[in-house]
Amino acid sequence: MEQGAESREPASLQRLRRALAGAQAEPAELVQSLASEGLVEEGASLIRAERRAAEATVAKQTAALLAPLAAKAMARREASWQLDSRRATVRLGYAKEGEALDLDEGDVHAILLQAFRLEGLRLALDFGKRPRPLLRLELPLPAGAGGLAEWAEAVFRVEPVETPGAVMTRLNERLPAGLRIQSWDVLAPYASPLGELAEASHWRWICPEAQVPEAARRTAAFLASAEWLWEKGGRVEGRKEIKQVDLRPLVTELRWDGATLFSTTRTGSSEPGNPLKIHAAILGLEPADLRGLLRLSLDLRADPRLAQAERFEPKLRNMYEDAVLLSGGSNITLVDEDDEEPLRLG
Repeated sequence: MEQGAESREPASLQRLRRALAGAQAEPAELVQSLASEGLVEEGASLIRAERRAAEATVAKQTAALLAPLAAKAMARREASWQLDSRRATVRLGYAKEGEALDLDEGDVHAILLQAFRLEGLRLALDFGKRPRPLLRLELPLPAGAGGLAEWAEAVFRVEPVETPGAVMTRLNERLPAGLRIQSWDVLAPYASPLGELAEASHWRWICPEAQVPEAARRTAAFLASAEWLWEKGGRVEGRKEIKQVDLRPLVTELRWDGATLFSTTRTGSSEPGNPLKIHAAILGLEPADLRGLLRLSLDLRADPRLAQAERFEPKLRNMYEDAVLLSGGSNITLVDEDDEEPLRLG
């Protein structure tokens, strides 16, 4: 990803990377450079990420100098977060197919972070003990499954000045084959996460010819059944347990077109997980046999928050009023989030 186009990462972070890799540098000068670009928290995060491979002396001394500055920077962010009009929340649509099929959630997340970094797109940080960039994959896919309608949500410190098309072109030149950003939508900061709006995923899988008769028989049996129990591993109160899940209400469509299976599954944060395992449990196959399962599109209901923007727009002008709002002590009317007609994306 770093070959070809020159890195647009801020100079102070590039200098710190070189120092952690062994280049000569004075810790005080590194810190001063980071502070001048407003990147002390990012610098501290970089040292934590590279600590195992970094030059030990430089990393330790620079981290010690950065620690109090990073703490102050976080306090300033917390104080101004509600009124920060420069911040931009963006929903990215992307495709994952072909050579990218074997990337899992962690791989895609790391690749997108790397692409943003190299293009100089600065993500906002969360307020955790060790602040992390605000990038979240919505309904992420496991390795082996692909999608034409995948989504990530990112929060940038400042909205890019270039057009979305220009930014996507630059990012796609960095991404590996099979992974492509295809839409860029700036959202209101109070918009609901996409995962809360998802209703159904539509899938396609091309079955090997020799397996079609048995797979078709099992799909017919599934559709004719009242329940289809699947043993799903998971954790209950921190302990591994096997629980039975009824897949029948989860899968709402199964149909064959020759050797191609089209299916629809209910999608949401409360639904059980891996689409490869779910389809394998129906077809009597191993999840690895379903490699190439492709999400074609995703149904979303309308976002009730956007429809009632006046109830979510930040109108406060001092942090005392902000604190009242965030603590739940205000008289804000609860939003009625009745389902709307699904919106199909992809």
